[in-house]
Amino acid sequence: MEIFPIGIVHSSIRSRSDMPVQGVDAEIEVFPDYVAALDGIKESSHLILICWLHEADRNVLKAVSRKVSVDLPERGVFSLRSPVRPNPLSMSVVRLCGLREGRILNLANVDLIDETPVIDIKPYQRGWDCIFSATGHDRTEKIRKMGPGEYRESLIREAVNYHGELCLGVAVAVRIAEAAARILGCDLAVPEVAVAPGTDPCIADALIGITGARPGNRRLRHPGGEDCIVAAPGMEVIFHLRDAPESIEAVLAAREESLFDCELAFPDDR
Repeated sequence: MEIFPIGIVHSSIRSRSDMPVQGVDAEIEVFPDYVAALDGIKESSHLILICWLHEADRNVLKAVSRKVSVDLPERGVFSLRSPVRPNPLSMSVVRLCGLREGRILNLANVDLIDETPVIDIKPYQRGWDCIFSATGHDRTEKIRKMGPGEYRESLIREAVNYHGELCLGVAVAVRIAEAAARILGCDLAVPEVAVAPGTDPCIADALIGITGARPGNRRLRHPGGEDCIVAAPGMEVIFHLRDAPESIEAVLAAREESLFDCELAFPDDR
């Protein structure tokens, strides 16, 4: 097999240890010989990057998600997004923010360090590449090891990927999800968690994106009113919403009790 770089990453991050989990804004410089291949790329909002992780160890078969915590259990690299693997190729979905000089791609959510060779670029196609019903391992232990800011960024990304933008309703939903995960003590995407998201469409979208709840898996319940309910076996957390502040930043910075009242219910005891 012969593989040739078609471009290179320009990023402010030069060490893997400094890379935030959610990535950073960065640029891809496509080499002049491949400029014609960019024709039509601006029609896509998101792209799939395939890159060669040039500093990765190729002799590792098991690893730990060290960006979250070194205390997490070791897993096979084929079950992780770790850069260390026999063939250190990365595949990541990034947001296309612009094209300048005909060959410089401005991108968001890039988790590649400076000077990473780019092997290929493909358009992300929602109908083919998004499998909303996909499942993964229980992230409860991983979430417990995350810092509050890191977990929030993860929730925001999951919510925005489904809803399309970070708005006031999405910000409120993220705060609800933070509180629900803490109270229930589990990953909200596990099959045992159900959601009644209330009547606000933005909050509903965000909670569906975060939890993976849908009518087909019987985890999405009919909204019974403006309250949001997140339920696990034996316990329900009912969020009575207050009037939210008028900015996203204020919602994310507010005390929980100023955004909603939490009521616990125990259906098994009724």
